[in-house]
Amino acid sequence: MGVGREQPSTTVYYRFEDSSGRLHIVDSLESVPQALRPRAQRVAYTEQPTTLAAQLQHGLSSWQVFALGFAAALLVVVVFKRLPGTMRIVLRMAIVGGVICVLAGGYLGWMRRATGQASDALATPAQIIDDAKSAVAKMNARQEADQAQLKEIEQAK
Repeated sequence: MGVGREQPSTTVYYRFEDSSGRLHIVDSLESVPQALRPRAQRVAYTEQPTTLAAQLQHGLSSWQVFALGFAAALLVVVVFKRLPGTMRIVLRMAIVGGVICVLAGGYLGWMRRATGQASDALATPAQIIDDAKSAVAKMNARQEADQAQLKEIEQAK
């Protein structure tokens, strides 16, 4: 069961100045007085989807992820129990640690694939951190652009 991609939504506003020079922003042309409609300016604002559900184009359901995690835990237990008692504990821990690292890398790789960041099977925590930094930089740039647009609207009055 996957989650569909949301489409960006566009909202249209109209800005106009009344006879006293006061700036108004309304959401429909009908809200602009008839005499001021020729001078009303149309402002379109496109909102990009930012939720995780919007970023998930396809992926595993929560039950499938749970089943994979449970199967991985069972695999670790089975491997640990099957090792002969004569092997050193260090070797056991190394094998279990290696399996845990591969499973963690697979999980992080799945997270990056599910959010559309990459198509690699394995990923490292550093890659997840870089993805988060990139997302923050994009969000900051978007907020600055929105602020600049609002400032432009305010200055135009």
